[in-house]
Amino acid sequence: MIKDCVVLNDEVINIGPWDYKLQQVLKSPAEYNDEGKITKEAVYEDRITNPLPEGATIEEREIEVAPDGGLVVKGSVQPTSDELLGQELTQIKLQSMQQQELLSNMGAELAAARLEIISLKGESGS
Repeated sequence: MIKDCVVLNDEVINIGPWDYKLQQVLKSPAEYNDEGKITKEAVYEDRITNPLPEGATIEEREIEVAPDGGLVVKGSVQPTSDELLGQELTQIKLQSMQQQELLSNMGAELAAARLEIISLKGESGS
């Protein structure tokens, strides 16, 4: 199937229409007469909150359904399940290392606080 794709630096970054994330913004408020009846409706305009990245173009590309059900550019190289698992494992290891460092820092802070308490108790007892 052929679909519009957003391409940046020769890489497809989005398959299908771009989500500009339009947000309605009040351009001019409603106007009322002395009896409180509307004499002029409020005017709104759509404002783009997610513009296309600078340099991106919209091009038609041949698309196919990937084994996981997602859409991919036909003929593009997709990571194998082993590669995906490897990436996930790397992320988990990184998170584990960060948590271990955090726990180590907390342990050092706890030890310092205990030493300070012992020191204060010693000062108050003398």
